[in-house]
Amino acid sequence: MDKNFAICIGRQFGSGGRTVSQKLAEILGVNIYDRTLLESAVKETGMSADMFVKADEARRGGKGIRSLFMNHLSGSHSGSLPGNNFLSDESVFGMQGDIIRRIHEQESCIFVGRCADYVLRDSDRILSVFLSADRDFRIQRLKAHDDTSDRRAESMIDEADRKRSAYFNYYTGRNWSDPASYDLCLNTSALGLERCAEIIADVARTKLEIK
Repeated sequence: MDKNFAICIGRQFGSGGRTVSQKLAEILGVNIYDRTLLESAVKETGMSADMFVKADEARRGGKGIRSLFMNHLSGSHSGSLPGNNFLSDESVFGMQGDIIRRIHEQESCIFVGRCADYVLRDSDRILSVFLSADRDFRIQRLKAHDDTSDRRAESMIDEADRKRSAYFNYYTGRNWSDPASYDLCLNTSALGLERCAEIIADVARTKLEIK
């Protein structure tokens, strides 16, 4: 049995996943890893952070690393590339997977996104969670955070969910929106963000035998 546990959280855009993760981390006393994975990958490869971020959660064959490389050759991208080659989207995913596994070996933590539950699928010490919320709840949260319009908030939600779904489905072979893909699914608009964090902690203590 693995020594450390990992709680892997997938979430609809605007559902409050980051807030729930932060509250959960406080309850369990562990770290959260999301975009910091990209920073670690950048440090190891020397690749520009801009290219990693733009490739992140992009549909394969779309606006990923491969397309950015072609833009660079045509002069439309001002960033630099390491060495004489470029990284495929699969290479970026592989690097992030290595980082996720290494972190899991070193400590108990919370992973947000990045298909971490799939990467760690051979571990018996993970809990996969998916957070959803009513559309109006998500719109209001985005408007309060970004001071944007209803139409813009809806557009942001549709675009982010589309990318997250395509990314997850492609790399895992599972369905991002299917409850069967997760151990636990919660509606943050129905239960509240703090209560969701408490429920996840309770389930984690039982399933993962956290003392």
